[in-house]
Amino acid sequence: MTSRILRSLLFAAAFGLFAGAAFGADAVSAKALAEKSLLAPDGTLYTVRSGHVSDLNISDSGVLPTDNVIAWSFRRPDGSVGQGLVPDTVGQSLKRNLDLAYDESTGSLVLLFKEDLTVLNILRLGIFRDGGWTMTNLLPNLGFAHAYNPQILLSHQYSQARYAPIFLDEVSDASGVEVYDLPVLLGGSAAAPTANHPAAAYMYPSLQLEGIGGAILASFADLGSDRHYVIRIKYPDNLGKPGPDNVTWQRRRIPVVGVASDEPIPSEVPVFIDGVKTVIGASYRPTIVWNTDRAVGYTRFDGRKWSAAITIPLDDTMTYDRALRLVQEMATRN
Repeated sequence: MTSRILRSLLFAAAFGLFAGAAFGADAVSAKALAEKSLLAPDGTLYTVRSGHVSDLNISDSGVLPTDNVIAWSFRRPDGSVGQGLVPDTVGQSLKRNLDLAYDESTGSLVLLFKEDLTVLNILRLGIFRDGGWTMTNLLPNLGFAHAYNPQILLSHQYSQARYAPIFLDEVSDASGVEVYDLPVLLGGSAAAPTANHPAAAYMYPSLQLEGIGGAILASFADLGSDRHYVIRIKYPDNLGKPGPDNVTWQRRRIPVVGVASDEPIPSEVPVFIDGVKTVIGASYRPTIVWNTDRAVGYTRFDGRKWSAAITIPLDDTMTYDRALRLVQEMATRN
C-alpha cells in the first residue's frame, strides 16, 4: 500500500535556455501583441510577451524580424535576471491569450497560450522548471477547431492510501493486480483537496497483521472525510466448490472491509520527520511513531483524543532500536 502526494506538475525539464537571444534595453517598452506578468511567492517577477521579433527588440541570428515568438524573462529580489525565447514558439503563427500560473510546491512556472493556425488554433502549455522549458500541445479537437479565452487554474489533489493484493497461489502479472483506493472502499472519494495537516499525519499509511485470524489491519488518513481510520481487510471463506458457476468462489479475491476505529487526523505530528510508521494495538487504537536524529517520538489515540507528541531522547543507553521497540510494545498492549 502506498500513499503519495500527487503534485499538479510532474514534467521533467527538457529544454535549456534559448542560447544567444539578446534583448534591447528598451525591450520592456516595446510593443507586444500580448503580455502577461506574474509575481511568485518568493518575490520573483516573471514576464512573458508575444509578438514579432522586431517589435520585441530581440536580436538573435536564429530568428527573423518577421517571426512571431514568445519571449520570457524573470527578475529575482536579489536583482538577478534571466531571459530567453520560449522553445518551439518561433514561426509565422500568432501567439495570443497568454496566461501564467505558478506552482510553489514544485517551483514551476506554467504558461498557457493560443497559437493561431490557418483553419484552427491550438492550445499550448509550457512549463518552466529547474532552468528549462517543457512544451506540449493540448488541442486541437476536430469537433472544436477553435478555443476561446483559455485560462489556467492550478489545484492540488492528493492520492490517498491504496491497497494492491497479490495472490501467490495464482499466476498473475502486474496488469492483473487489482488496486483499491481505501477511502473508496469506505464509501468516500479517492481524491481530496489540499490538506491542512502536517504531511506526516497522512503521507504514511501502514499495514499490519491482526493475528491468527488472518485479517489485515490498514491504518491511513482519509483527507476527503478528514478522518484517520484503522480498517480490517478480510476475504470470503466457506467458498464451496471451486468453479466458474460458483459465484462465491469467483468473489474469493474481493476484499471485505470493516472499520475498526475512526478518529480525527492527528495534528500533533511534527512537520519534518522521517521513518513514520503506525502501530495498532489490541483495541485497534493507533500509535504513530517517528524518528529524528536524536529522538524517537510518538502520539497515541486513547479513544477520545490524540496525545501531545512524546519524545524519547537517544543516548548511549537508549538507542534508536531500543526506543522503537519500547514504543511498539507499549502501543501493541493498548
